[in-house]
Amino acid sequence: MTRAGRARRAGRAGPGGGPPGAELSTEVVHDRLRTAILRGEFDPTVPLSQVKLAARLGVSRTPVREAFLVLAIEGLLTLQAGRGARVRTYDAEEVRLVHDVRSLVEGRVARSAADHISNQQLAGLEECCARLEGLSLGAVRECNAENVRFHNALFAIVGSDRLMHIGRHLLEVPLPYKENYWGDPVQKRCPEVGHRQVLAALQSRDGEAAERAMREHVQETGAYIATWMAKQALAAD
Repeated sequence: MTRAGRARRAGRAGPGGGPPGAELSTEVVHDRLRTAILRGEFDPTVPLSQVKLAARLGVSRTPVREAFLVLAIEGLLTLQAGRGARVRTYDAEEVRLVHDVRSLVEGRVARSAADHISNQQLAGLEECCARLEGLSLGAVRECNAENVRFHNALFAIVGSDRLMHIGRHLLEVPLPYKENYWGDPVQKRCPEVGHRQVLAALQSRDGEAAERAMREHVQETGAYIATWMAKQALAAD
């Protein structure tokens, strides 16, 4: 059975989201925990309990334990021998490094997208820019979702499953690290301008300009978040 088929089967009525007497698959448990981590629903200072999460999802501990292993490989959890798991935390240098890598990958994706993008896809990116600009300051989840939608759209235009997989994980820094970013009027304006610059280059089918605009946009974002985190660390000390 395909992953989509398993997800549909797991989504029917039942205490854990599946049919009566059935249990959510490891994939569905993984997806739900992953979403919760990225939304910042778990405190990184508190160990995650397999027992409590299993009860919350209406499953046995087995799919939770297996999901933990996958999430650890993806870099979202840290497994601690004899102490369960915690949501992985990032320091300023790690955030900066992730964005440096993103700038290289996404810059190249933007260059390639300029050669393949259709008028319909350009219109979709235009709508995405307008929605982000129309969101209120501090609408963190909504702004973040629209931002990810824009970046993911370029990966989809290029059409490489492998690149989509890479891009998905590079984009997924947990939401709490972005809250200050979307709450600052100057910083919210930066991705709005950055996206417009990338879009303008794509509209001109100028791959070099699209790559340059994307790299500058991603590096600027990383620099701001890393600087803010460094200041927070100093204040805590």
